[in-house]
Amino acid sequence: MAGTIAEALYGAQSVYSSAEEARAAAAALAATGACLLCVLRFMGVPLGPAYQAEAAAEVHEALGIPVPAGDGGSDTQEQQQQQQQCCPACLDILHHSLADEVADRYRAQEFDAEDAVIGVDLPKSVYVRQRAMEVFCAASSAVRKSAAVGVKDALKHVVGQRLAATCGIAIDNSDSQMRIEIALAHAETADDHRPFLPAPQQDSRPPGAPRSKAKAKADRARDHEPNLAAVVGELAACSDADFRARFPCPPRAAAGRARIGSLELRRASLFVGGRYLKLERNISQTPFIVDGQRLVELSVAEIIGEPLRALTRSDAYNLVGSGREDADVRMLGAGRPFYVECINPRTTRLAPDQIREVERALARSASPVQTRRLQLIAPADTAVIKEGEEHKSKHYCALVWLAQPLSEARVAEINAAARHGLLLQQMTPVRVLHRRAPLTRPKRLLALEIAHIEGHFYRVRIESEAGAYIKEFVHGDLGRTTPSLASLAGTTADILELDVENVSLDFPPP
Repeated sequence: MAGTIAEALYGAQSVYSSAEEARAAAAALAATGACLLCVLRFMGVPLGPAYQAEAAAEVHEALGIPVPAGDGGSDTQEQQQQQQQCCPACLDILHHSLADEVADRYRAQEFDAEDAVIGVDLPKSVYVRQRAMEVFCAASSAVRKSAAVGVKDALKHVVGQRLAATCGIAIDNSDSQMRIEIALAHAETADDHRPFLPAPQQDSRPPGAPRSKAKAKADRARDHEPNLAAVVGELAACSDADFRARFPCPPRAAAGRARIGSLELRRASLFVGGRYLKLERNISQTPFIVDGQRLVELSVAEIIGEPLRALTRSDAYNLVGSGREDADVRMLGAGRPFYVECINPRTTRLAPDQIREVERALARSASPVQTRRLQLIAPADTAVIKEGEEHKSKHYCALVWLAQPLSEARVAEINAAARHGLLLQQMTPVRVLHRRAPLTRPKRLLALEIAHIEGHFYRVRIESEAGAYIKEFVHGDLGRTTPSLASLAGTTADILELDVENVSLDFPPP
């Protein structure tokens, strides 16, 4: 490693042709109070072995700059309690303790990711101080002109090296399912950018005169905290001389290190698809909670989703079905296609048998909700569920009560009339008007067959296209669905039980 580091400091990779030149530049930069990594950054040393914590002593020796107290190891308790001055360039964002904290918090979550993308949100003051150091370097006779490494890139490198060493993950900043988002804060320098903001315009209006809309909008914009892009733009437009007049170059040291304001560990969702059967009534598809009160005790989503959440160690989950049946309707036959989105899963390396074990466990427990063909699916496969809502057909079986029993001849007439299907005009049902737009939708019944059981009771089998309201077709919904079974039979009809027997959608993938 020694040869590699020397090459980066004053070899072919460096703008410094000798150790003496490199040491002179390092001394000038270190005199500003800059930390070792900021010395390397502004010397233009490319990211690599020289930035590793293990190389700190070697780099200090090679550049001839002293090792600060507490650097390269854990701070003593006295040093931790003491408000120390931090690096004026990076605000100690590049200190090893920050990388250690990220690695420790990542390791505690036990993600099984092989790689990750690191995102960094820096305080505005870091951009100001970066520019201040660049202005200082441009005026220094010892520091050669070079492209300084940005704090953001340096932090990604340092944190990435720490994660690789302690957690065994590679950092792939182009394509990864795992994201590590680090937002940093430093309250003591929060106003560093303000000297570069446009000066507020003097209000020339007479007292009490109304402002124009444009002026009012501009005033509100100035009153709000400017975004980062605006600050960076102002810094870029500022000449070196103008910058020096507004901000010290080099920047002054600040008390207290930058801290992690938030650390978000976010992984792409994992998707599990299959078909579910609902063998009992009074089970909603998703939790049925109104004003904090649970109206239905069980839900399909929780019965299937909770074991998957535990298996994948996810933060949460969403169940998405190809349509949904009411809580009092059973789902039989081959089941309804669905998928569960496991949100921010810690465990994704799952064998097919681990997923099938969830299915087997539901069967062993005689759960009222069962699954079929449960399996991991690709994110793209979930589109079938949404697309199928418009094209699938469904088969129903209903137990219906008619106020006036029908003759065999009348039953035969209705069956014959519906042999080739019926075109319904369905207004939005009364029971869903509170959440659906009041529209009239044409829906087609593909098949209808009525069979007499006894007395006033009939078994009605229906095949319909997606989106038809079957309960409303039976009783007519106060005349809002035409024709209806009630209108065809010429009597009042009521639906007592309804089962979905088939959803004709090819899902999940074979």
